[in-house]
Amino acid sequence: MKNLILSSLLILIASSISYAQGIKYPKNDTIKYIVKNDVLRFFGGTFWTGAEFPIGSRKSILVNGIATYGSSMGSPKENIGYGAELQYRNYLGKGSFQTNYPIYLASQFMFRRINSYEMTSTETLDPTSGTYSMLSNETKSSYNVYYFGVLIGCQVFVNQIFTVDVNFGGGLRLSQVDGETSFTRYRGISNLDYSGVIPRFGVTIGIIQH
Repeated sequence: MKNLILSSLLILIASSISYAQGIKYPKNDTIKYIVKNDVLRFFGGTFWTGAEFPIGSRKSILVNGIATYGSSMGSPKENIGYGAELQYRNYLGKGSFQTNYPIYLASQFMFRRINSYEMTSTETLDPTSGTYSMLSNETKSSYNVYYFGVLIGCQVFVNQIFTVDVNFGGGLRLSQVDGETSFTRYRGISNLDYSGVIPRFGVTIGIIQH
């Protein structure tokens, strides 16, 4: 299974490099990096921030840190964890063509470590008094999450001050609970411990550093 994951990741990266000619950043020689924050992730109880570094006129690397600090909307579970994401981006275009709305293709790899807590209640009968009482118990599960996929997006440069980055794509997520030898099965796609093909959509705000 590990060899399959590695082979798939290499294929995704190779495809991105082969089909994306790239495009120059506007005034690329003045941009050192772009500090970014994925605003949609806040609604899932996660702080997702990092920086994009140009490594040439048509390519960049995006590195994000991930901190999970709460529950997703509608979920009874409290999730705490950390992780990291790496994107290798190719901006589309030919020659010296420049635009303030560059489109890119990206290969993506992500790792997350999650501790999930959930309170459960059990009703018990006291045989002496004949009354019922509720006993609360906290359960904990820990697991690793691996994800690799591809993205297509557009990054809009606004007055060389900030950017709005919109992207969508998909990939394969694999989750493994501590103590288990295989990846999870029969989880809902909205759960963090879901394993299977999953879509992705992101809106990121960036601050340009010259």
